[in-house]
Amino acid sequence: MDTHDKAIRIDKVRQKRRAFGGARALFKLTLLTAIVIATLVSVSRAMDSIADIEAQTAVAEAQIAEAEARRREIEDSAAYVSSIRFIEYIARTRLRLVHRDEIIFNMVYE
Repeated sequence: MDTHDKAIRIDKVRQKRRAFGGARALFKLTLLTAIVIATLVSVSRAMDSIADIEAQTAVAEAQIAEAEARRREIEDSAAYVSSIRFIEYIARTRLRLVHRDEIIFNMVYE
C-alpha cells in the first residue's frame, strides 16, 4: 500500500468517526432533552402536591378555628352553669325552691 491509499483510508476513517460523533452528539442531546423534560414533569407534579397540601392546610386551619370558637363557647357555658346566679335560677324555676326567709304567694283567679 502506498501513502496515498493510506491517506484515503485515514480520511474515510475520519469521516466515519465524524458521522459517528454526530450521532453521539445527537444521542447526548436527546438524552439531555429527555432529562430536562422529566425534571420539568417532576417539578410540575411537586408544585401540584404543594398546592394540594396548602389547600389541606387551609381546611385544617379553618377546622382549628371552629374548634377554638366552640371551646370558648363551652368554657363560657361551663362558667355560667357553675355560677350562683344560674343555680338559683334553676332552683326557683324548675325545683320551686326559695330562700328560708322568703314567702311564696300564689294567685288564684276565679
